[in-house]
Amino acid sequence: MMKPSNLFFIFWRKWLWFCVIMGLFIFTPVTLIVIQSQKTYWIFHTFCKYWCRLVLLLNGFWSYTKFKSVISSNSAYIICPNHTSKFDIILLFATFPTTFVFMGKKNVSEIPFFEWFYNKTMITFDRDNISSSVTAYRKADRLLKAKISIVIFPEGAVPKNNVRLAQFRLGAFKLAIHNQVSIIPITFVDNKRKYPEDELKLILGVLRVFVHEPISTIDMKSKEAESLCQTTYDIINKTLIKYATK
Repeated sequence: MMKPSNLFFIFWRKWLWFCVIMGLFIFTPVTLIVIQSQKTYWIFHTFCKYWCRLVLLLNGFWSYTKFKSVISSNSAYIICPNHTSKFDIILLFATFPTTFVFMGKKNVSEIPFFEWFYNKTMITFDRDNISSSVTAYRKADRLLKAKISIVIFPEGAVPKNNVRLAQFRLGAFKLAIHNQVSIIPITFVDNKRKYPEDELKLILGVLRVFVHEPISTIDMKSKEAESLCQTTYDIINKTLIKYATK
């Protein structure tokens, strides 16, 4: 028989998804209109921002965001957070000040409606299909030129709980150099500990977010992608080491 504590954790996680899905259902009719144009995408993003802030509170969390520099609303960025749990997307919407689009693989959820909504509103691709990947990167290029930032989790997936930070893939950094846009590393300090992906555990309270200073890619060449990747990795890793136990 399952322990009562485990039943509580399962219920709480189902509650998170209920809160998310309710917001999507409410806003879906409008979403299908505003996402048709880059000029109106900000309306969808604004709804997500405020709804995700409410979802945090309804689940017993609130955020503390530390900005290392001012984020310009007139510039596009490649945003690179560490990947820790399903709270990452919610927390990024709730805390990052400018409009962005997530870019990632398909089949991120077992919930059909969420998967459909994610594929409609974000840049998704099949990693095993070269054509799908090329199409996704072309769409990302267009959005960056329209001053809309792109979020890419450079780890590719949530690592095991005993892994502080997994190895980064180079895609985000090649895209940034190709478009000559800055990389913004973001560190989620508490998500893995307070809402882990692979164990029934829950610690309510503050979730700290560190938005680091943008790293310029002006005049960088594609061969410098590995160096840029390592610089970003080191910034996030050092922040996790410094703050994860505090």
